[in-house]
Amino acid sequence: MDHTLPKGSLVLVTGANGYIGSHIVDVLLSLKYRVRGTVRTIKNKTWLNDFFDSKYGPGVFETVEVPSLDDTTALDRVMTDVGGVVHVAADVSFSSDPHAVIPQAVETTLNVLRAAQKQESVSRFVLTSSSSAALVPKPNQRGIVVDQTTYNDAMVAAAWSDDTPEATRAYCVYAAAKTESERAAWAWSEKEKPGFVLNTVLPNTNWGRILIPDHQRGSSMRLVRNFWDGNHSALQLIPPQYFVNVGDCARLHVAALLNPSVHHERLFAYAAAFNWTNVIGVLKTLRPDYAGFPEPPPDEGRDYTIVAGQKRAETLLKTTFGQNGWTPLEQSLADGIEGLL
Repeated sequence: MDHTLPKGSLVLVTGANGYIGSHIVDVLLSLKYRVRGTVRTIKNKTWLNDFFDSKYGPGVFETVEVPSLDDTTALDRVMTDVGGVVHVAADVSFSSDPHAVIPQAVETTLNVLRAAQKQESVSRFVLTSSSSAALVPKPNQRGIVVDQTTYNDAMVAAAWSDDTPEATRAYCVYAAAKTESERAAWAWSEKEKPGFVLNTVLPNTNWGRILIPDHQRGSSMRLVRNFWDGNHSALQLIPPQYFVNVGDCARLHVAALLNPSVHHERLFAYAAAFNWTNVIGVLKTLRPDYAGFPEPPPDEGRDYTIVAGQKRAETLLKTTFGQNGWTPLEQSLADGIEGLL
């Protein structure tokens, strides 16, 4: 398969020090692309360059500082000579104030798109959205279908509603910000018709290896690793839903960037449904001598959502990378808890 960008091209990855972002950088470097990764501050980020320099050699990865995605001058600067953009960075403050989060998330997404539009060299743009931009599932609810047209209007309404309980408002605001950001990106692309192809990836819960565990928290994977510290808050934070291996999620981003068959498309990074009964059962098998695992919630149910794009994403893993199927839950969790006794 011919790639949309020739090998050796420069790709910009925002949020390159994050859980998903660093895996995207890793995949791109393994395919012989050069990567410019943005971080909010370069201070104390030498570990990122050290990791990729030791693995792929010097000169193929560089870190650049973009303190704020409101800084359009900085965005213009980092876009120079870039052939493709993977925009991963996002507000993960989990503030409960929709006025502070949602308009800002939309505007910063548009800022990165506008900066890319100014560069004739940019031919592909991939936006990291979220499964929450389509749906927050409810256990045992049947007949729900997620497809290219599905947006999470329920969460947008909840984020702005005075009736939403304070305990759940922060997640509602996060999901609404992801929903409105992705929707705004598609509306902008339709109106502006930039010289690049826009694709989005909607990841669900990411499990799998943390590339640099001494310096990265690992997002959703950290919630499982917290079990070893006696912190079981994950059981309240994550209801039954789908998971995806973080490596598969990264490869889908790269497929959206490089596979010419992906053209103005939403890709759904949904491997399989899981609940905590599944996860804790696997963990007990992997670490039979550890007695600190929580008991799963009783009668927690499962996610029966039908994801219309699931097979499409799985096929792209094969056609782009030669991978046969999704990485299973067992392997994802084993990789994610690597190093924990």
